[in-house]
Amino acid sequence: MSTGSEFAGHRPHGNDARPDERFVRILFVEERPEVAEEIRQSLGRAVRASFDVVCEANLLDAAAQIRGAKFDLLLIDPYLPNVEPHVAIELANDLAHRLPVVVLTGTEPMAANVTPLRQRLADCVENADVVGTLLSAIRRARRLGTGLMTPVFCRLEGLCD
Repeated sequence: MSTGSEFAGHRPHGNDARPDERFVRILFVEERPEVAEEIRQSLGRAVRASFDVVCEANLLDAAAQIRGAKFDLLLIDPYLPNVEPHVAIELANDLAHRLPVVVLTGTEPMAANVTPLRQRLADCVENADVVGTLLSAIRRARRLGTGLMTPVFCRLEGLCD
């Protein structure tokens, strides 16, 4: 049962998962292993929800996964190799009519030095409340139906400043 908090502009947090959200299967399209791993670890720390994250590095492999498997949500970084960001967002918009889509932004010009970046990335993922954004997108899709959905954007603030 909903508390109504998501209707009032408050996103659920990982600890606020409902029984039907205890196991969420996500397809994450991201080419950078450090971003994919940090998102996977962050979702793994959620207390009351369990996330199964399948990572793909390119859109073609992701499209094949969507056709063949059941996912509750698509998480996509629009800055993929060999794809213009607007094309990735257009694809996300098309797919949003089939399943909830969250577009992860704020990772575009990441520094090459991965070691200090990992902690900064972890902090940005936590501050962005990625878990809450994903749960909110799933609830919105259930409430409105995917036919009316558009992608939800989740920005990792301060990562690329």
